[in-house]
Amino acid sequence: MALPTSILRAAREGVGLPRGHVRLLSTRFGKVCLAHRAADGTRTQLRLVRAQPDTASRLQSEMAWLLHLAHAHRLAVPVPQPWRDGALVSPPLHDTRGRHWYAVACSWVPGHHLDRGLHARHFRGAGALLARLHLANVDAPSGIAAARPTWWIPRLFELATTLRDVVHEAAPLPASLTPALAAGLRGAAAALQSAHDLLPQDAQHVGIIHTDAHWQNMRFTRRRIGIVDFEDCANGRFMLDVACLWGRVQHRRDASALLEAILTGYDAVKPLPASHRRDLRLMLAFRRFDYAGWVLSWPRADLEPWGPEFLAGTPAYIARLLSI
Repeated sequence: MALPTSILRAAREGVGLPRGHVRLLSTRFGKVCLAHRAADGTRTQLRLVRAQPDTASRLQSEMAWLLHLAHAHRLAVPVPQPWRDGALVSPPLHDTRGRHWYAVACSWVPGHHLDRGLHARHFRGAGALLARLHLANVDAPSGIAAARPTWWIPRLFELATTLRDVVHEAAPLPASLTPALAAGLRGAAAALQSAHDLLPQDAQHVGIIHTDAHWQNMRFTRRRIGIVDFEDCANGRFMLDVACLWGRVQHRRDASALLEAILTGYDAVKPLPASHRRDLRLMLAFRRFDYAGWVLSWPRADLEPWGPEFLAGTPAYIARLLSI
């Protein structure tokens, strides 16, 4: 997605960033994320978002949540940098084609995401971090939760429209799906909803969550763990964040030990409810369903070599988790 230089310049000037090196981080879903590095080494993340009817309010609530986490709970998260008028979200920025953008800027969270170097101690610390994130709901500023969506099947279907159409039999099947697999996905959706309806919905289990708290969004230093990428924070089940963290490593040989490390770290900060294992299994199943929707959004299922096998195994994976 091409970004007009005028918008980038207006965003940089609006938050008072000096001239420096700008590196593109990602472009997706109408958003452009950039890393700005000043001459003194200070780094800032800029995010530029194409305007939609709810863009400004969503950005405002995200920035308010980050300020709450950073200041009230002393968590290592991106800290919003104010616009020149003190606002946390820019006014609409207009490009030469008549399109409107919004800009936000946040401090850089130090550290690195780890892969092969992840051990039980890292997961124990990450579990404690998730518990602290969830505890921040206790004194969350009013209005933030109401401004965020609820991350469950209705919201997923707003985004994963092909998956929605398959489940609702609202369109011809894509070439990547057999009738049997489509029936399996419909059954998985019904089973997920039925299991969800039986879980407690109180403040011990539900609140504002990160929704994508995997290890690549963690920032590890020798003394601290931080977390980034809050743009999709939402109302949801706390165990979904645990499922996101562990789901990426559940096929490792030491996966069971890593899960116990996460839960031990979490429980030391925020006692786990009695139903947390069942809750976690359901959230792992939902995460798989979510990813199936992502694969179905591709131009073809074999865009990545693992796509077809992943899709084909999704109903059985969900059935297995929900039967334990």
